[in-house]
Amino acid sequence: MNCILKFAFIMMVLLCASIGYAQDDDAPSVKTSDLKMIVGNWTGTITYLDYRSGKPFTMPANLEVKMTGYPNKLLLYNTYPNEPEANDTDKLKLSKKGTHLNKAKVVSREVLPNGQVVIMAQKKGKDDNKKAMMRYTYTVSENQFVIRKDVKFDGAEEWVQRNEFKYAK
Repeated sequence: MNCILKFAFIMMVLLCASIGYAQDDDAPSVKTSDLKMIVGNWTGTITYLDYRSGKPFTMPANLEVKMTGYPNKLLLYNTYPNEPEANDTDKLKLSKKGTHLNKAKVVSREVLPNGQVVIMAQKKGKDDNKKAMMRYTYTVSENQFVIRKDVKFDGAEEWVQRNEFKYAK
């Protein structure tokens, strides 16, 4: 009887592990080729929500994207011609399995008929010192790159567009 219980337990563990593994394979993931499309120099704008006035504000923005020594990590050099003191460097890092982008879980990846790749990733965090779910939408092609951040504050029903970078080559 003891042998049967051990066998049943082992079979149950193996079944649960295989179900978990199969579900991971079905999870949306980003490819390193998606990231490689954005390497280069971009010009465009940033539009962000000014929480004080409640109105969107748009200004010019430029971006230089460089590969690092790792195929899953890019460096982003942001420059703002009208506000050079705001220039900064950021990164775009893809997890090994492609299921997370900058530690946000990839919830969808879609290739549109025009060839653009639209990636959506989400993570919990804080925005304006309030707990929120943050949603990042990346639209990528050879000549267009858009990063949009939407925020849904805890207890809220609606998503709020926090910012959007729109670039072209």
